[in-house]
Amino acid sequence: MHIQETCPDPQHVRLICQAAQLVLESGGETYRVEETAMRMANGLGLDDVDIVAFPTSIFVSVGGVARIRRITHRGTNTARLARINDVSRKVERGLLDADAAEAELRAIADDPGLGQRTLIVAYGVSAASFTLVFGSNPPTLLLTLVIGMLVQAVQPLFSHMAMGSLFFNFSGGLLTAALAQLGALCLSGIHVNAAIVGGIMPMLTGLLMTTAVRDTMYGDLISGIARAVEALLLAGSTALGVYAGLKFAVLLGGMLL
Repeated sequence: MHIQETCPDPQHVRLICQAAQLVLESGGETYRVEETAMRMANGLGLDDVDIVAFPTSIFVSVGGVARIRRITHRGTNTARLARINDVSRKVERGLLDADAAEAELRAIADDPGLGQRTLIVAYGVSAASFTLVFGSNPPTLLLTLVIGMLVQAVQPLFSHMAMGSLFFNFSGGLLTAALAQLGALCLSGIHVNAAIVGGIMPMLTGLLMTTAVRDTMYGDLISGIARAVEALLLAGSTALGVYAGLKFAVLLGGMLL
């Protein structure tokens, strides 16, 4: 026991860090990150474990050995969260050893998730569905479906950029507003407001704001504030993009007329 405390197995420390990082990258709350790491530590028989998680970094200390992980890419993937939770609970109950758990976590990390074609269709259907809440009609529904698919189609251009989420939300708002306005100029019966609101709904940060509130309620004030600021910035960039798109559509429509 004393040997384990003074010199923990590097594989065990790596597993704890990897599980915590995957949860944070998949959109998990701060308390979930720390809970997952502690479950893994208990299942691996580790003592003197401390973990502190923030939206962009993780600090893990096991038996005096400290590790820091920098988080550069974050998103929302509830399917991945469920798989990580399952692995951590199996490790805690002794159903998975370290090697099997490492293989499971590696498979989760390497899983690319849904393909771009599926995401394009899903975004378009989601955007079109939201227009029904705001008094849509068949022409507006079809226009919003096309707009949503085009917005998602350009998303990979921003995925590897610094501040890519902000630029994507701005560009998505711009495309949505401009195409909705231009569609109304070319087609009859288009409800521009419904098309714009429906088109930007999948980009809005309701889940991120919910996570911020949950972090705050659990006492993780720094993470809660950071996530809330991020959510407001993303919403603001979307609104700014919509404003720019409307202005662009008005100018272009004036030139066409």
